[in-house]
Amino acid sequence: MKVFVSMSLVGAALLAMLVMGCAVSASFSSDGRAVLNGQQAVVVKASQPEGPAVAPPPPAAPTSPIRLAAPVKLKAKLVGNKIEITEKVMFDYNKATIKVESHSLLADVAKVISEHKQISKIRVEGHTDSDGEDAYNKKLSQQRADAVKSFLVKAGIGRKLLEAVGYGEEKPIGSNDTEEGKEKNRRVEFVVVQNTDKAK
Repeated sequence: MKVFVSMSLVGAALLAMLVMGCAVSASFSSDGRAVLNGQQAVVVKASQPEGPAVAPPPPAAPTSPIRLAAPVKLKAKLVGNKIEITEKVMFDYNKATIKVESHSLLADVAKVISEHKQISKIRVEGHTDSDGEDAYNKKLSQQRADAVKSFLVKAGIGRKLLEAVGYGEEKPIGSNDTEEGKEKNRRVEFVVVQNTDKAK
């Protein structure tokens, strides 16, 4: 006699055979069947209990393309005998204190000077508009030129490479009769006054 039952009925089959006085031995075949041998053969198909469902792994996150950072554009560059800047050097009103917003600009100026080894002397020029007394403007422009020079020295430029001159209102580039002209005249310039024969 052959009986096919689930694994949960194996225990019941064993008990029944023992009650009938059958000598019982059990073995498992290679196809997953439990074979109980006694006076009469009982073949029980073993079905293993299912374990808890395993959740499938989450889908892989999409990979973003690698983007190379654009080269940083400096706010200063050497043009002829001048270092031209794209912004103005800003100071506190009527003072020689450089505003924090101009620190990165002056750091770029220092970088340009460092990269051009042929520069052996550069003049930091301070200029003002015509408002106020001439003597006061001259003094303020000198103090501001000195402050810029000190910043560049702290940024790694040799002190002997720099000179600072305050011209006050002597060299306007705009009309002092208009606010726009006055704004142009309040400025700092960087003039290369001496080069070596070749870059070191």
